[in-house]
Amino acid sequence: MKKHIFKKQQNIEFELNLVKIKIDHEILTIENHKGMIFGMGERFDAIDLRNKSILNEVYEKFCHQGERTYLPLPFFSLSEGVGVFIKTERVISVDFFSPIRIDLHDCEEDCLIHFYVGEGATIIQDFIQDSGSISLPPKWAFGPWMSGHRWNSEKIIMEQIRQSQEHKIPFTTLVIEQWSDEASFYIFNEAKYEPSVNALEYDDFSFDQDAKWPNPKVMIEKLKDMGIYTLLWQAPIIKKLEAHEPENRQNELDHETALKNNYMVRNAEGGPYYIPEGHWFPGSMIPDFTNPEAKEWWFSKHQYLLDIGISGFKTDGGEFIYDMDARFFNGKRGYDMINRYSALTIQSYKEFVGSDRLLFSRAGYIAQQSNTIHWAGDQKSEWSEFESIYRAGISSSLSGISFWSFDIGGFAGDLPSVELYQRATQLAVFTPIMQFHSEPVGGQFALLDASKVFKNDRTPWNIVEYYHKHELIQNIRFYYALRMNLLPSIYSWAIDSVQKSETLIKHMWVAFPNDTKACDFHEQYSFGALLVAPILHENQTEKRVYFPKGKWKHLLSNETFEGGQEKVLSIKPQDLCVYVQEGRALFLNLNHAQNLGENSSNSVQTPSTLSVWLYGAEGQDFFSDGASRFTIRWNDHNYAIEGTYSFEVEISYKN
Repeated sequence: MKKHIFKKQQNIEFELNLVKIKIDHEILTIENHKGMIFGMGERFDAIDLRNKSILNEVYEKFCHQGERTYLPLPFFSLSEGVGVFIKTERVISVDFFSPIRIDLHDCEEDCLIHFYVGEGATIIQDFIQDSGSISLPPKWAFGPWMSGHRWNSEKIIMEQIRQSQEHKIPFTTLVIEQWSDEASFYIFNEAKYEPSVNALEYDDFSFDQDAKWPNPKVMIEKLKDMGIYTLLWQAPIIKKLEAHEPENRQNELDHETALKNNYMVRNAEGGPYYIPEGHWFPGSMIPDFTNPEAKEWWFSKHQYLLDIGISGFKTDGGEFIYDMDARFFNGKRGYDMINRYSALTIQSYKEFVGSDRLLFSRAGYIAQQSNTIHWAGDQKSEWSEFESIYRAGISSSLSGISFWSFDIGGFAGDLPSVELYQRATQLAVFTPIMQFHSEPVGGQFALLDASKVFKNDRTPWNIVEYYHKHELIQNIRFYYALRMNLLPSIYSWAIDSVQKSETLIKHMWVAFPNDTKACDFHEQYSFGALLVAPILHENQTEKRVYFPKGKWKHLLSNETFEGGQEKVLSIKPQDLCVYVQEGRALFLNLNHAQNLGENSSNSVQTPSTLSVWLYGAEGQDFFSDGASRFTIRWNDHNYAIEGTYSFEVEISYKN
């Protein structure tokens, strides 16, 4: 692997893999490139960025993101085997025409440009090593997640848990959005307490038994005893209450404290910077996380939440810098922080929660992979949005983002069709994080159409009830059980990818560098030992799949496909196009029948007997769950295991 680093002021000209690169008076041009272009963060509109102008800017857009993104990154790769990382916090535009042209004048004076040369995987590895190592989420994060904005009380939460148990659909993680008073965003709704300028402890609160949250600490402990870990929603704002909202003394005290001590971002005149009208939370102030005292004040208010056992935060928002002349404690201006602020928020929360808890975020910038799990933000429940979500996930992986997620079936608008919901659930099984979520009842569209005010949860049982498709629950249960079956493998792949500075999902160009045809197939990807070709289009009855060199077996039917060829496969509504490469192994949590899709437990512990399925007449693979670690090799129905493990192993040959 070769790497070259230059200052933006250097005038240089050189070649990498026959690609001509030139920096002249702070203009970077790249000529003689003929292949595909990948990266630039999470991109909803395209995986191959040729003939596009890309704006490297954090931007909040509700649904239909198009060319906008919550997570830009100034890093891209050419399929010729050249990577470019412009180490800047500033908004820049990249013109991916011929030649590629990037104006560096607006970048910081100390901006460095990194050039990499090698295969796709090594280019991304080098970028990760230069921008920030990948943080491994805890094992429970790889089980299914559940969430719904409507869930604003313990009673509703426990009803959703009851439904999941009744339908035998396992979950390991719960995100609660509507938990707070919607004024402080750190105090439980309907809690009784004496407002204070000082940080409050849990014992300072009391709760009526008929309140929305009678005893949050006991609830969180109860959920954890059930194998469910709880995250609470957050946004970095000191909120301006709307006219219809009741006065809140704690909110007033927080405003007074922030103003007195300059804990908030300021405007050019030295007063508070307010989020402008037309954006989320207009009139609100935002904390200045470049100020150590402001950080200490902010997180002292949240400490009691960690004390009662929450497992992390859903850190929403952060796309709040709209004034290019806003002022920060560290001397930075708005134009320096429009991209950096969301990443700084996440970094600050990560320092607060530590390595044993996690964050779940939609906006970010350089080093996102070091601090949080990323999710794709807000989309409507439409096929075009589902296709854009897929592009976002693949482009994120091509930009070094490993742990990525999306809302199954969409977040907003009408409920997804049965077909869309099934296909989205199938895709989620084979992504790093599997979760559903939904907007408030009626959501933004209820203002235009009163018929939109209905229970719009994206839970499997609500979809079944809404469409009166009771047979659907069995299909959905299968996918959730399959996720739990695969969890030992998924977590092992995650550990391996973190140690190697790789992403868990890999585009075909990255996964199969020696197969020149693979790069052209954007609607399939590698996920550990699996080749995943999701069904992304409405009423799709055929799937074009390219099988790289080697042999591949269908995950469910065990049908064999010869590699080095493209196949057009007929597909039915429940069909999965997922294949295991011969020479690899799957490590599974199965019941006594040893069937995929039949395990309804939400336990993430490695089972007392780990099922190991060996594919092909010979091969080798690696397993780790953090405590155990071994390599298994096999040849002609003989196998050997080298390493340490504390459970039984049940071997099955799938050749």
